[in-house]
Amino acid sequence: MSFLKKNIRIYRRKEDGSATVEIVFLFPLFMSIFLMGFESGFYMVRNVMVERAVDISVRDIRLGNGNVPEYADIIQRICDAAVVLPDCENTVHIHMEEVAISPGAIAALDDAARCLNWYSDEPQYDDSEYEVGQANTMMLVQVCATVSPFFPTTGLGLKLQNSELSGDMAIVATTAFVNEPGTRAMAPYTPPIGGGGTGGGTGGGGSGDGTVDSSL
Repeated sequence: MSFLKKNIRIYRRKEDGSATVEIVFLFPLFMSIFLMGFESGFYMVRNVMVERAVDISVRDIRLGNGNVPEYADIIQRICDAAVVLPDCENTVHIHMEEVAISPGAIAALDDAARCLNWYSDEPQYDDSEYEVGQANTMMLVQVCATVSPFFPTTGLGLKLQNSELSGDMAIVATTAFVNEPGTRAMAPYTPPIGGGGTGGGTGGGGSGDGTVDSSL
């Protein structure tokens, strides 16, 4: 019995493996902080890129006199500008509507952000919510992109998940603009082609094909 007590006392005084015990407790904590920081940083990158892509694409809608880009064209332009959204064409939805401004009224969308859930069997939103509006009217645009978190089991990944989107998280960008004067009609968008032009500026009479009028 005394031999057993002696061995227990020796064992209690030993400090072997104490560093390992600390690592066991602290490593998961530090890894969680690191993964949440990475998740937060990449979420901000995606959010900034979506905001920028919407600002770039909305200009074509605002200025489109008789040639407003169609829904699919704007989706493509947003995806080309955002670049960081996986499967972008199938996960981005645009909601644009005309806002009737009256004295004392608040310009706001009539509902929460509309985001696509491709895991759901319910009908999804389509281009029916894409209204081009009339000239000189105020338009509100809301773009929602659904993405999956990198680390869905970490604290931030769990917080960002949306149960209505089957675990995906929503990145929402909202902007407003006033339509330029002119006719408003949707048509397939064709980017302007660079080239000669008519050359009718104040500096002289270029013919548009690169030649110069020798009579000037």
